Amino acid sequence: MQAPRDLSLRGGSPALHFLLYLVVGGLPAAGCSTSVPGGGDDHSMPALSDPGRVTIHRLNRVEYNNTVRDLLGTALRPADDFPSDDRGYGYDNIADVLSLSPLQVELYSRAAETLASEAIALPITQPSLFHFDAQKVGSQVGGAYGDDAWNLWSNGELVAAVTLPLDGQYAITVKAAGQQAGPDPCKMSIEVDGLPATTVDVTAVEKNPGTYSVTVKLTRGIHQVGASFLNDYYNPDAMEDRNLLVYSWEVKGPLDLPPGKNPIRERLVTCDPAVVGVDACGRQVLGALGRRAFRRPVTDDELAGLVALVQQALAAGDGFDQGLMLGVEAILTSPHFLFRVEIDDQPDDPTASHALGAYELAARLSYFLWSSTPDDALLDAAAAGQLASDAGIAAQVKRMLADPRADALVANFAGQWLYTRAVDDHQPDAYAYPAWDADLKEALRGESQAFFRELLQKDAPIDTLLTADWTYVNARLARHYGLPFDPTQGAIQRASLAALPRRGILGQGSVLMATSYPLRTSPVKRGKWVLEQLLCSGPPAPPPNVPGLTTPDVPTGTLRQRLEEHRKNPACAVCHQSMDPIGFALEHYDGIGAWRDSDSGFPIDASGDLPGLGHFSGAGELAPLILKDTRFHQCVVQQLYTYALGRPPEFVDGDRVTAMTAAFRAGGGHLRDLVTLIATSDGFRRRHGEKPTGATQ
Repeated sequence: MQAPRDLSLRGGSPALHFLLYLVVGGLPAAGCSTSVPGGGDDHSMPALSDPGRVTIHRLNRVEYNNTVRDLLGTALRPADDFPSDDRGYGYDNIADVLSLSPLQVELYSRAAETLASEAIALPITQPSLFHFDAQKVGSQVGGAYGDDAWNLWSNGELVAAVTLPLDGQYAITVKAAGQQAGPDPCKMSIEVDGLPATTVDVTAVEKNPGTYSVTVKLTRGIHQVGASFLNDYYNPDAMEDRNLLVYSWEVKGPLDLPPGKNPIRERLVTCDPAVVGVDACGRQVLGALGRRAFRRPVTDDELAGLVALVQQALAAGDGFDQGLMLGVEAILTSPHFLFRVEIDDQPDDPTASHALGAYELAARLSYFLWSSTPDDALLDAAAAGQLASDAGIAAQVKRMLADPRADALVANFAGQWLYTRAVDDHQPDAYAYPAWDADLKEALRGESQAFFRELLQKDAPIDTLLTADWTYVNARLARHYGLPFDPTQGAIQRASLAALPRRGILGQGSVLMATSYPLRTSPVKRGKWVLEQLLCSGPPAPPPNVPGLTTPDVPTGTLRQRLEEHRKNPACAVCHQSMDPIGFALEHYDGIGAWRDSDSGFPIDASGDLPGLGHFSGAGELAPLILKDTRFHQCVVQQLYTYALGRPPEFVDGDRVTAMTAAFRAGGGHLRDLVTLIATSDGFRRRHGEKPTGATQ
């Protein structure tokens, strides 16, 4: 692969040009293999002929941020500014809906430039000084005064943009004087981003201007810095006019510079071009980074193209570092970084099933368990052929689940499966729920994350999801639930629920709030959540033009009674008869998860029946009935399988899911076992081509 001849080093976006080049000609042709031995066929699950279809998978926002974090060691989160990812089948990692827009391409280019600059930049060893002359900056208020000042003759401001190189403490100093008048001295505000950092009395006069300073903590990037005149005064009778003269201002910092090291650069740049040569050093640095970024070894042609960028930079009069930055940008805008590329030797044949290459399998494993790129240990295992057997895969699963990065399963899988991510998007009505506040929101999210984290890390049976008589609380949540809390035992504590009518996920405020409306609970939404998320048996779609539930000005009964009246309409009953009884069991919890005995002053009836399973009263009796339902364990398998592959189970997966469910249930329903069952299944380890659009068989 040769670098594009029209690649500009001084104008435009070289990363964008390189991306376009790679999109057109940089993907390996059908039949090219990037695999090594390791994608073998040793299975403990029944071997099935059709592994199903997986679309090429673009990194979603979470995966992008995690990948650049693990690849470079950066604290930046560029994908937070990318467009939101579409969701399919309940998850935002479904390959079929992860499209690529022109805006995203441009944002990828900008992110690559920022990340490459941060990674390769030499450390800053001295504070930077930014100086602004008031007359050169100017303002819509006032005018030039003398040779070097700007006269703010009425309330107004002088501001300029400054780009700060690092987070840290910065000193802002303004040289100013006052044309004093009236009973008070001139008042000046030193401002950052439109907000006052400090307000000072400018007692200095024109013949002897003074300096006024403030030290503030600022983040790297662009900030608006300047000064404002606050107390204009004019008395024509006494011929008095108070004005503020601003001469200049400076921004200096960071004052708290870290040691003169760029830790990212030290990890990446492991050679000196003056010692080993430009080409050799470029190959060493970009080859090592490319292996991690592409999730496989870099080919000779790819590496030659990257090193050519370094040579182009030198030919243009730039230095070796600028060439490395271009190489890093090119890597971060390559489709082999932005997509999880999997190669088919027979891409047009949907019947030609084959094992994934070892590196492709490693990538599936890492994005399943970590939502991030493979580490060196996983890539080395792929290179050594250790992913060719069930035992080898199981060993990596065990290692990876013990890594802190496995918390991605808590945030991304459980967060979407159980709706605990929705805490951020839900805003209860302050009048209906005066106890609601930001601290409670954080506590509810933290409870569910800590709860699922224990299920995963301590390998508790999945039944514990519904039956646990313990949870995790901080002081705020303990007060909300009515639990004792001893602050000397830590900020977050494992608490017993033995004395409360609250068990498992059905009693956690995050889920109860996410399945409510801002003003009230919703038995319908809660029942639908249980059916869809725990039993994978959503109700039928509502018929058109069904009237909504009315809310009387003066309540005459509970919400349950109003819904039962609503269900008398046959068109409504079709959907509600399966959802409402389940939701009624949770009515003792209000819209933010607090316990209550009445609704609008009327006693709550939390009883109901599940067809074929029995009668219940309250969430405590509902949970065992859900566990008895044969759909529960299969639904857990389907949910995790969907997340792991980035696609929902298809018809061809039926027997595979059934077999995994049987093994999962027989083994006691442990989540870690299920992760291994999925990772060693045909659907996860194999793929096939796809019939071309419009083709017939």
